[in-house]
Amino acid sequence: AKLCKAVLAEGRKTLGGRAKVHAGVSTFVPKPHTPFQWVSCDTIDQIEAKQSLLKRELRDKNIKLTWTAPEDTMQEAWLSRGDRRMAEVIHTAWKNGARFDAWQDQRRYPLWQEAFAANGLDPAFYTHRPRRVDEVFPWDHISSGVRKKYLFDDFRRSLEGEIRADCRERCFACGILPRFASMRRENPGDSWKCPEVKSPVVSQQSLVS
Repeated sequence: AKLCKAVLAEGRKTLGGRAKVHAGVSTFVPKPHTPFQWVSCDTIDQIEAKQSLLKRELRDKNIKLTWTAPEDTMQEAWLSRGDRRMAEVIHTAWKNGARFDAWQDQRRYPLWQEAFAANGLDPAFYTHRPRRVDEVFPWDHISSGVRKKYLFDDFRRSLEGEIRADCRERCFACGILPRFASMRRENPGDSWKCPEVKSPVVSQQSLVS
C-alpha cells in the first residue's frame, strides 16, 4: 500500500491530478524447485483478510487495485504442488463439469472440493501444510539443476533476513554450472554472465559464511 501511494505521489509531480496507478496483486504460492517449497500457502480466510487490508489502505479514486481470487490461488497451489494423486482429482472435476476455471464466470470451485472428497483426499494437505525439512517432494525426481540442500539453505537465510551476493560475481555452488558445463564449453562467450565454478571446499565455506 505504501509503495502504491509513493508511486502515485511521484506521478503527480509530473502529471498532477491526472496521475493514476493500477496495482495488480497476486497471492503468493510457494512453488516447487524454489527455496519456499517448504512453506505452506495461506488459507482463503488469510488471503481475504490481506486483500481487505489493501482495499482499506488504498481507497483512492486514482488507484485501481486488482487481485487474484482466493479460489484461483487454491487451484494454483493444488496443481503446482500436488502429487500423482491429483490426476484423479483433475479427471473427476472435469467429468463433473469443471471447464475454463481461469475464467471468473466459468469458475466452479465446489466441483473441485467434491472431486477431492470423491478421491479421499484433503486439499489442505497440498496447500496449508508446512513441509518437513527431510520431506520427499513429488517433484524431487525432476532435476532443475539446483541442489535441494542449496535451496533449503536459501530458505533458512530468508527466515533470518540474509541476502546472498550477486552470484554473477561469486559462485555459491548451487549446482547449475556443473549441470551446463559441457554446454558452456561448446558455446563459450560472455553471454552466460556467470563465474567459473569454484572448488567444492570453497563453495561449502561460502554457504555458511
